[in-house]
Amino acid sequence: MESKLKFSIVLAIALIIFTGCSVVDKIKEKLNSRKETEQVKEEIKEFASADDLQFYNKYIDVMNKIQEAADNVQKNYLSNIPEPSSLSKNSLIIPVTFSLAVQSLERVMKEYKRSFLDGGDLSKLSASDEMQNEIESDFRALLSSIEKYYVIAEKVSRYYTASEFKNDLSKALPYDEELKNAYDVYKTDFKKFSGDLKKYKPKRKVKDPSSISNPDERSAQVMLNAYGNILDAAEYFYENFDGLEQKSDLTAANSAFGKFISDYDKNKNDILSAEFTDKTKFMKYGFEDYFSKMADKFVGAGNKFFKKAPAAKDAREFRNLYNDVINNYNYMITAYNTSVQNINTIRMF
Repeated sequence: MESKLKFSIVLAIALIIFTGCSVVDKIKEKLNSRKETEQVKEEIKEFASADDLQFYNKYIDVMNKIQEAADNVQKNYLSNIPEPSSLSKNSLIIPVTFSLAVQSLERVMKEYKRSFLDGGDLSKLSASDEMQNEIESDFRALLSSIEKYYVIAEKVSRYYTASEFKNDLSKALPYDEELKNAYDVYKTDFKKFSGDLKKYKPKRKVKDPSSISNPDERSAQVMLNAYGNILDAAEYFYENFDGLEQKSDLTAANSAFGKFISDYDKNKNDILSAEFTDKTKFMKYGFEDYFSKMADKFVGAGNKFFKKAPAAKDAREFRNLYNDVINNYNYMITAYNTSVQNINTIRMF
């Protein structure tokens, strides 16, 4: 009896150990499987498909053109139109550039509405479901806010271009507030659109030029590495600069601007000291004659901002300085896109 009891106890312990090990193994197996699944998901997300890449690049181009057009309206309004409180029937107002900026916004708005909503190029793009649904939803909302902003801007432009203000000054203040509020709504939608889009930015692959034997490939890689480094520094600056208002703490933005200048100078030296063949000299010339000029103007606008913005007498003066930085930033990004596209288009290797 006693031996049977001992056998039963030993058997029970063995079963517990066996089943316990099985459970542990199953748990480990599930955890490992889950871990492998997560790693696969990360790898899939890291390497965008050709469709995803085309979708991303196209919408980056759209984003830059929309921002330039919309911000130019606000910039020229602030530059051309005095504060409503200082306005009189005898005020001399020359709203030419404001009016032209509004017309430019109309062209951009119509171009992308037709492209996206009326069977144009944007409507024919395809990407992974998550990416396409998120970006197109954001873009639809952005188009709506741009149109509302344009309608108000066109009304305000007509008020000053036709000198309607001389007969009725009472509309100046409400128009000013309407335009500001519409711009703020646009900026909110734009920030969401651009932020979501940048989540899908492909991981940049940096290759050591010294490991490349072909001189043309080597010089092209020097260019692409340098442009990529400059862009990273520019985007870091923008993240710290975007949305600043009068009386904002400028410390982080100023530090990021200093980093951009340092990175830009270093990578500029890398390009100018690189060796180019007759086939690839166009890359160096494009940098010297186009990109670096846009970058230098951006640096100039930034230096002016950080020198004068802290002492700006009012929000309008601050906003003029701020918009000048944003506009020159956009010009530089456009130059970056064009330059990199030219390199990748003409490369035959």
